[in-house]
Amino acid sequence: MDLAQTLVRSVVRAFYDPREVDTRHIVIVDALITHSALRDDDLSYLMGQNTKDMKKLCGNLQADRFIHQHVRSELRDGQQKAVPRTYYYIDYRQAIDAIKWRVYHLDKSVQGNAVPAAEKKEYFCTLCKSEWTQMEVLDNSSTAGFLCHRCGTLLIYDPERQSGGHEQSTRLNNQLRFITDLLPQLDSVYVPDNTFETALEAARPVVRDATNQVAASVVVEPTDKPTAVRGMIDTGPKSIAISITAESGPSEAERDAEKARKEKIAQQNALPEWHTTSTVTGISYDGNANANVNKDADEDRKAGIDTLNAKEDADLDDFFAKLKQEQAAEAARKAAEAEEEDDDDDEEEEEEFEDAIPASSFVNSGEKRTTSSGDTSAADTPASDRPSKKVKVEEPENTADSDEEDLAFEDV
Repeated sequence: MDLAQTLVRSVVRAFYDPREVDTRHIVIVDALITHSALRDDDLSYLMGQNTKDMKKLCGNLQADRFIHQHVRSELRDGQQKAVPRTYYYIDYRQAIDAIKWRVYHLDKSVQGNAVPAAEKKEYFCTLCKSEWTQMEVLDNSSTAGFLCHRCGTLLIYDPERQSGGHEQSTRLNNQLRFITDLLPQLDSVYVPDNTFETALEAARPVVRDATNQVAASVVVEPTDKPTAVRGMIDTGPKSIAISITAESGPSEAERDAEKARKEKIAQQNALPEWHTTSTVTGISYDGNANANVNKDADEDRKAGIDTLNAKEDADLDDFFAKLKQEQAAEAARKAAEAEEEDDDDDEEEEEEFEDAIPASSFVNSGEKRTTSSGDTSAADTPASDRPSKKVKVEEPENTADSDEEDLAFEDV
């Protein structure tokens, strides 16, 4: 811890230059190293300034990882509401890591500015502010020295004006030697972790004068925040009991308890007898009194539904049996009709056809034919060259019909 404290003190004094930065940053770091941990009002009292300005300075140091803060609720004597109070302390491990990181980046940035020796402008003019390399001013010299090509003024030689990368790195290493010598020593030893609890236990009290005394306060641990936050007491459950049952629903004991609860609520909400019973007919309109009647009615309704379902099932089976019989009869009838149609086709194929009466039997006289003395009559038809037709000759049913078919046509 002594090496870590020495390193932090040296770095703060080196980089927080009193000529450019307020020296109160250095005072804050020294106060925290001495007292280990300080509350915001105690630190403000030691520095002799208000709390608002002091917190602004602490914010700059906190951004550079030199100090850290912790906020907790405290209750003062005589007050009923807890207020958040801020504590400041130094986490030396993080401060050392931040210093290593800054030194590394500073060295890399200096090495990146390397300029060749032939291009370094070591001569500059105080009148026109021009800069020249040694090769550029060799042709313009005098007994007093080299002269400016623009205004003829005597040039000033400054070898450190534009140093090369290696030269700047060498100068930087010489200036930061107090840091680079302590860092290897810190790497070889163990630096303890300085948390807020550790720093608060080792804190030195601030002695105040009689005119600046403050009321004592006690810590109030909130219970509505997660217990994983640093600095809080573990207020979570110490043990958890898990009961696993095979049933997916509520257990028998839970159902009995729920039934008893509902009966208790029903008794509390029961209406008086004069309000639920008719004084004329004596009929009770209480739902609890008629519960048994409703239960019987529900059972009868369920029995009737079961009987109706059984009857519907029997009717449905009879319907399908009849449907199968009708389908079988329809198939047999269609098979018989198919056989009859086959027989009729065979008979039609055996029928014979005869030639129709030739067209030469008709006379083309240009006049109408008179009605013949026979039973049949027809108008005179002009002669035609159309081919003769064939007509179907029916088989005579009796001898009387055969005489009519032997009739011949004569010329009028």
